[in-house]
Amino acid sequence: MSPRPSDPAHGRRLLLFVLGSLVLSNFIPHILFKLVGWGNPGSIGHLLHDFWTLHTWTDSWLPMMQSVDYFLQHPTLPIYYAPLYDTLIYSLASILPLWALKKLGMGDVAMLRFLAVTSWLALAGIAGVALAMAHKFLKARGVRITWETVVAVFAAVLFCYPLLKGYSLGNAQTYLSFEFALLLLLWSEGKEAAGGVVGALLAFVKPQYALLLIWMAVRKRWNATIAFLATSAVLLLLSVIVFGVHNNLDFLHVLAGLSKKAQSHYGNQSMFGTLNRAIGNGENISYTPLLYTPYIRWVYLTTVATALVLMGTVLLFPWGKLRASAADLAAMGIVSVAASPMAWEHHYGIVVGVFAWVWFAYGCWQEKRPWLLGIASLFTMNAWLALNKAAPYHGWNIVQSYMYFSALLLVVVLMVLARKVTRGESEPVI
Repeated sequence: MSPRPSDPAHGRRLLLFVLGSLVLSNFIPHILFKLVGWGNPGSIGHLLHDFWTLHTWTDSWLPMMQSVDYFLQHPTLPIYYAPLYDTLIYSLASILPLWALKKLGMGDVAMLRFLAVTSWLALAGIAGVALAMAHKFLKARGVRITWETVVAVFAAVLFCYPLLKGYSLGNAQTYLSFEFALLLLLWSEGKEAAGGVVGALLAFVKPQYALLLIWMAVRKRWNATIAFLATSAVLLLLSVIVFGVHNNLDFLHVLAGLSKKAQSHYGNQSMFGTLNRAIGNGENISYTPLLYTPYIRWVYLTTVATALVLMGTVLLFPWGKLRASAADLAAMGIVSVAASPMAWEHHYGIVVGVFAWVWFAYGCWQEKRPWLLGIASLFTMNAWLALNKAAPYHGWNIVQSYMYFSALLLVVVLMVLARKVTRGESEPVI
């Protein structure tokens, strides 16, 4: 049963869910911990403070800026082997904007401020894209956007744990989360070539998003595939012109090394992190920069096997023709994150755009309540830091990987949706 044009129920339901999720994840654990005398379960308060004061750390910015400085000072020396605080793990095309700003005379302080402000705008832009989705899908059914919808969208975005974490760290993922939301909007509007351009921009910061190109090719979306390849060619050409062939080739060695360099800290929401925490291998609550988890062969092989299963399932499921819907694309995006051995909490910021698309395109229209979608949203968008109490209990501490497992649940929801959309069935969201 679809809501009437004057019926605000869709917005009210969304607002109640968002507020309820925030209460459950941020207030209830504090009450329970206080009752049993377990101390402070942790909160997102400091992340909110960083966001509203435009304060970021330099997780991505420092190695990117230092790499540019090193190149400008030593143009003939290899960038990826520079003696920096941390190794650059992105492609050199990703630092072209910073190189351009440096060439224009921008200093380090001004650049950090620029990055903090533009990251803030990118996060706010996710809310804008979500509202654009709301406008598109609600208008198509003759339903208006209510004030409850607007408040719910901004609350969901501005209190989203992965987004706030990425912003506070000063991580490039903030831009990528915005770009992925934009990609879904473009795809749902049939602008597949533009989607291919955005997909290439994603992949040149995080190489795992190259899976989007494979997905586009497998689904025979040739306009998107060609746009992706053309954009990649332009970015690579610019990178070679600026940084040279040898520096760009060195990135292949970086990628090879990353496959075995990961950490077991609870923030790593991946199969690699889950298995190592479960057997007590490496750090969990504590975190030491540049300290990688000791290599265990069966953990590495299991991580690789899981990644192949996830990628293969989305690319081939349901072993028939799909319409290459936005649901299908969203599933590939999430798998691009979850299949990596290093999938930090802030990498899951892309789920915000996914949930916005699913809700406004399908969820708010169906008569049955989408329980699985709600559960996946509850645990991927919110901080359940109280579960870190399980850290010392090997095996049981897999509950710390709540974000990873709920992201996989979301993939299941999306693939079922993609299949039902292809068949034209009703009630597509579960």
